Amino acid sequence: MCDPITIGVTMMAAAGGVSAYSSVQQGKVAQKTANYNATMAERAAADAVRAGEDQAQQVNRQTSALKGAQRVGMASNGLDLTYGTASDLQEQTDFFGQSDANMARFNAGRQGWNLQAQAMQERYSGNMARRNANLQATGSLLASAGQVAGGWYSRGSPGFSGTQSAAPISNRSI
Repeated sequence: MCDPITIGVTMMAAAGGVSAYSSVQQGKVAQKTANYNATMAERAAADAVRAGEDQAQQVNRQTSALKGAQRVGMASNGLDLTYGTASDLQEQTDFFGQSDANMARFNAGRQGWNLQAQAMQERYSGNMARRNANLQATGSLLASAGQVAGGWYSRGSPGFSGTQSAAPISNRSI
């Protein structure tokens, strides 16, 4: 049967091991969660850029429709579409339509960039959480080892305290 000192020291060692294992598992979960969040942010970034391109195409279609309506109206009034105000109006319509399409692309690109930056931050945070958990686990193991050693030394356990007396010698013959 084990003596109480051995049981206590064994329990301290086991507690340190469980604490270290728990820290490592928490770090793994934090990293997986951060990686999932980063993947979602990357997907959202790609969706934002696609939505911006879709919006830009919609603006171009609207601009073309507006320009067509302007041409029909001016032509029905007998205006020369290649000269003067009629030509200037069409150029302005093209310019502002293209400006609006470019702005839609720019805004979507900026939103996508922000989401990509968020994804990078999530991955970094996950990596740091895992590293911190591993360091915490190492600290738990070292602290536990110190407690175990202290337990052995302070309780006068045989072989460690230096206070053990010599074994009695008997005169019995074998």
